[in-house]
Amino acid sequence: MRKLTTMGFICLEDDYKFIYKIAKIEYEEWEDGAFNYIFRPFYNVIDMLPDHLFQGIPGLDLSLKRAVYERKNIVPTFIEERTPSEHREDLWALMEESGMQALNRLEWLIKTNKRYSGDRFFVMPFDGKDAVSYKERSMYDLVRRSDSLNKKLLEIICFGDYLYADDIIIDDKSRLYYYRLLMPMYIREFERKKRLRRCGIEKAKEQNVYKGRGQIKIDPLLFDRVANDYLHGKISADQASLILKISRATFFRRLRLRERK
Repeated sequence: MRKLTTMGFICLEDDYKFIYKIAKIEYEEWEDGAFNYIFRPFYNVIDMLPDHLFQGIPGLDLSLKRAVYERKNIVPTFIEERTPSEHREDLWALMEESGMQALNRLEWLIKTNKRYSGDRFFVMPFDGKDAVSYKERSMYDLVRRSDSLNKKLLEIICFGDYLYADDIIIDDKSRLYYYRLLMPMYIREFERKKRLRRCGIEKAKEQNVYKGRGQIKIDPLLFDRVANDYLHGKISADQASLILKISRATFFRRLRLRERK
């Protein structure tokens, strides 16, 4: 009997735009209509999250520390509360917006640009591996394409990836240590820059020379490629924003400007 399988990552975003990969989620559906949802939590990331940021995955008792949670022929709470059911009146309009021909609630959750307002979760598509291992001669090699070593290290830590370099190793044994070391440093520097920026704006306003925040620079060729993928339902707005390293609001604003040209 043939089986359809859809896979994604349950993620959440903090106030500083860091993405935490919480669990892998799989949906299996057979020709006879039977289905199964499978959750595989990433405790290496979950265990370092503060309570104000993460209170668990709805419908799962993570205190049991199971490697796998299954819901056979039952739509789990996580899916139920943030996806349309087959009885929803505007179902086909929602599916058309996401480029779908048949209802697959996990696929819809991956593709949609809509977010559930009850928490910080969203779902990214499975990219072929649970985690990436970076192998560098030095951790400073990481900043060749990044303006902040601290930020790059935190991106690796929060997303559940690994770094193996001569001067630092980030794995499941050291992840919590480096998170507690680097995150407070990043937050202090972030807040310091925000205060300086706010003071600079106030001073510019007093001198009547404030022109507002400059537009974020985005590679136009990259934006066109990402925008086309989004408009054809290949990626969600969350994925587009992550690729372009901008907020969802900025992505939609730039998309509207692009369509007016």
